[in-house]
Amino acid sequence: MRVFLILLGLLLILGGGAVAGAQYAPPNLLAMLDSAPQARDFLLTQTALFVGAGVAGFGLLLLIIGAVAGGKKKDKEAAQPKASAKPKEAPRSKEAAPTKPAEAVKPAPAPAPAPVQAAPAAAKAPEPRPAPPVVPVAPATIPKPATAPVSAPSPAPQAAAAVAEAPKPKPQASAQPPASAQEAAPAPAGPSEATRTDPRLVNRKRVQDLVTINDALKAYHKAQGAYPVASGLGGILDRGANWIPGLTDILPELPRDPAMSMDRSGPQYVYASDGKDYKLIALNVSLVGSTNPAVLGIRIDTTRNPTQENAAFGFWTEGFASA
Repeated sequence: MRVFLILLGLLLILGGGAVAGAQYAPPNLLAMLDSAPQARDFLLTQTALFVGAGVAGFGLLLLIIGAVAGGKKKDKEAAQPKASAKPKEAPRSKEAAPTKPAEAVKPAPAPAPAPVQAAPAAAKAPEPRPAPPVVPVAPATIPKPATAPVSAPSPAPQAAAAVAEAPKPKPQASAQPPASAQEAAPAPAGPSEATRTDPRLVNRKRVQDLVTINDALKAYHKAQGAYPVASGLGGILDRGANWIPGLTDILPELPRDPAMSMDRSGPQYVYASDGKDYKLIALNVSLVGSTNPAVLGIRIDTTRNPTQENAAFGFWTEGFASA
């Protein structure tokens, strides 16, 4: 049962992970599903992401249950002592003879005390003889030993030895590398062209910009009681930097599309409103090689017959859904 739970959990994790990961799969991998367009469209929806994550989570739960159940079974078997195991008896030696109880040892009789003999009488000490007289000797008669003059050791050998033993100064490393190394060191590289033109990163930046502008529109409506009025969908190419009139009081610099070239051509953000309803979208954008914007919490404008090469997504109220 434990092995079945582990295998089932692994299958569910792999299957659910594959369904959830299809949102981030490259387009050439999803091209294999062109024969089943319904399955491909389902894998790109947010529902597939939630279903895949749920199945993978359930598989992980089954895997944990199987592992814990197996561990408890092993602990239970290890805790039960084996009935067949009996303590082994130590082998008896054939040569060992039964020991007899030791006989009581009788204490030996104490020896009789030796008789005390009287100490002999102390012998008479001899009388002291008088010491011979000491003849004084004059100090001049005592010859003094001749002392040779001791010459002071020359300091030259010690100084030479100290100079010979003195350690040589070690070369210290310079804090700056030589000029040749500085010239050879390459300058730090900036962001690569592939990073700036990656479709996934570009569309993620578009979603962030649209969320920022939409939050500013809500703050403007809360303060003024209406949205900024702008007739017809227009952006920075049509109205200039202040392409949403009055919104610069809340958002000092309105973002522009990251794929717009220096001559201000290409995709752009556009806005239209009558004060009550509004529409804010990124227009003429490409979804080729990018994540589905619906996964990022934004809506695709289906009224413009979107394609992978030319689509629009953003925010709007129901009154301006077809603007």
